[in-house]
Amino acid sequence: MDELAHDLGISKKTIYKHFQSKEELVMESLQCFLQKVRSTIDDHMQENPNEDQPLLTIVYIYKLGVGHLQGISPTFFYGINKYYTKAARVYSEFRKDIVWNVVHPLLVKAKKLGQVRPNVNVELVCDLFLLRLEDTLYSRVNLFEQYSAQELLDHIIVNNLRGILTLEYLQNCPHESY
Repeated sequence: MDELAHDLGISKKTIYKHFQSKEELVMESLQCFLQKVRSTIDDHMQENPNEDQPLLTIVYIYKLGVGHLQGISPTFFYGINKYYTKAARVYSEFRKDIVWNVVHPLLVKAKKLGQVRPNVNVELVCDLFLLRLEDTLYSRVNLFEQYSAQELLDHIIVNNLRGILTLEYLQNCPHESY
């Protein structure tokens, strides 16, 4: 709270006039941030429906996510999980919402379009790779300290998507994102 007050150029007392506790401040800040991210995703999907290329939208979503995660310290996730369980639940629900209500339907659509191999279990893809992005990026070490955001996106998301695509789609795909 001292750091925050200093960075804002106000006193801690002023912060506590607006927020009853640190937890309330964390919750409000997190919810504001997550709403901004969700709004960016929704706006992108409305402006770029990619009806015939749903995988491009998935790559965009994870590029956005990796970009945001790059600016967040691993201690943030440790802290909310340990000290702010309500905030951790809100973040977990946000991740689930993005994966199951945005990305999963896009994968299902790609499968119906013949872009994803018929034997691929898209639910398992979501569970194995897409829902665990932070766990992968911040396992044992902070991978952002060793690799660029683009390299991490390519290896965690794009290469895994390539592995589930049909050969025909890969050969005829007009985009180099895969």
